[in-house]
Amino acid sequence: MRRYTYKKAFPVWNADLAYVVGIIATDGNLSSSGRHINVTSKDYEMVHTIKKILRLKNKLSKKARGGTKEKKYYFLQFGDVCLYDFLLSIGLTQAKSKTIKKLAIPLEYFPDFLRGCIDGDGSIGSFKHPETVSPQLRVRLVSASHEFLSWTLHILQKQFYITGGWIYKTKGISTLSFGKNDAIKILRLIYYRKSLPMLSRKYASAQKFLSGE
Repeated sequence: MRRYTYKKAFPVWNADLAYVVGIIATDGNLSSSGRHINVTSKDYEMVHTIKKILRLKNKLSKKARGGTKEKKYYFLQFGDVCLYDFLLSIGLTQAKSKTIKKLAIPLEYFPDFLRGCIDGDGSIGSFKHPETVSPQLRVRLVSASHEFLSWTLHILQKQFYITGGWIYKTKGISTLSFGKNDAIKILRLIYYRKSLPMLSRKYASAQKFLSGE
């Protein structure tokens, strides 16, 4: 249910907000309470960055995940009716992992949104080609929603001159993957400036490939 009794306006789009939306779209969820937003991650840096961008004072806790008892995931929960309704308005939903589809992201902030997605549920790395045995760059984004990845690929191909990319499914999880040439384009796209909110370890991985061109 949408609520219009609060006076606070919807947030205005900017690069930092788009990055946070990307993380919530992949590593976060909207609580059934109708006001709370949750983010869970192994990366303290990422959760701390969200706190800084949104100017939150909430304490971080740790929780177990995936049937284990070890509390190794950082958990951030905060209440913000306005931001919650804003996220609903752009297409996010409760229990969105399998239902997330296309989102209303302004094109100028799509690179920041994508960087948030990759920091949340993506990877930058290499694998050894079985024939050449040389390392091959891959940028990947995983999701339980094939439609979300299809939309992401469509935007990249239509608006950002990405020519390849493919989606494959393993045990109910879909993966959007890009080979070297397109991966380099994507890394340039999302790391267009050094002073951006980002996971430093993934940026370091990207730099290995960008500096070696």
